[in-house]
Amino acid sequence: MAAQHQVTPRPGGSLAPGYTAMEALYADPRVPKLTRSVKRMALRSPGRRFVKDRRSGLAVPRLPRPWKAYGAAPFTTKQVLPRQRGTAPRGIFVTCPLPIMEQKSARDTALLAARWTLNHHPEGSRITWLASQPVKRGWMLVYRVTYGKRTSRAAVVVLDGGMSKPGLAFVTVPDSQRKQWRDIGRVASGVRVLG
Repeated sequence: MAAQHQVTPRPGGSLAPGYTAMEALYADPRVPKLTRSVKRMALRSPGRRFVKDRRSGLAVPRLPRPWKAYGAAPFTTKQVLPRQRGTAPRGIFVTCPLPIMEQKSARDTALLAARWTLNHHPEGSRITWLASQPVKRGWMLVYRVTYGKRTSRAAVVVLDGGMSKPGLAFVTVPDSQRKQWRDIGRVASGVRVLG
């Protein structure tokens, strides 16, 4: 009998036959294992102004200037920082129904969502975990994304907003706009279920 050829999942590629989404995640060198050594983050007051996303069932902070609302497609809400001369990446904060398959645990779903966000960072990006914790009706991850000599700070929050799919809030801010890194904590602590 001929030996079976084992197919290894490619980063960013579709799932190899026979692999679960979580097996593909653990095979991806861009995403390290999330261990217990990753700390929790103190969640601060998110402010009083919110944007309602009825498709995902989420209410998220309306970030202060220089953030501004922008054409949301392909997401359902989008806030951006102004473009900086000489750099392509800029801060974005988006919400949408979960664009990946939901897993049994909110933590695993958030891990896969963080991996999915690498599609919105420069090629060759890698994750380093900064914070991980449960939030009401979901999970939150905060992480650093490294691409070449540059970095971004990012967060995903996955919440069950009572819709057919959980809602996803994703924010990323490059080091060229590091003054706005404080807004990542505002996002992480401010995502709520509409109600």
